[in-house]
Amino acid sequence: MLNREVCCVTNAEYEVLRIIWHYPGISTKDICKEIKKRKNWQLSTIKTLLLRLENKTLIVKNTYYRQAHYYAQYSESIVVSAFIKRLLSRRETLSQEEFLELVENNLQNNSSDIGGLKINEKT
Repeated sequence: MLNREVCCVTNAEYEVLRIIWHYPGISTKDICKEIKKRKNWQLSTIKTLLLRLENKTLIVKNTYYRQAHYYAQYSESIVVSAFIKRLLSRRETLSQEEFLELVENNLQNNSSDIGGLKINEKT
C-alpha cells in the first residue's frame, strides 16, 4: 500500500524521480549531470531532494565503493496514478471528464519529456 507521501510529490522532486526512473541505479554524480542539463540547481539542492524522496520512501539508496546509487521504489505509473486518485478525491470545481481532459492535454504537451506528467501539489 502506498503511503500518503507518494501522492505529495513536488515538481522538483518529480524532476529527480524522472531521472531515476529513466536510469535505475544512477549515481548522485550522474543525477547532478542530468539535472544540470535542465536546471541551474546547486549540489546541495539536489542532495536535499534526494533525501526528501528517501524519507518519503519513494527511492532507495545503495552505496557501492563509497558512491550512492538510487533506485525507485515504485514505478512512474504507480506514483502518477496515486497522485491522480488523490487529486480526483479532492477536486471541487472540475468534473472527472474535465480533469481527465486536462491530464491528457498535459501528457500531449510534454510527450518529449522523460516523465510526461508534471506533478505540482503543495501540502
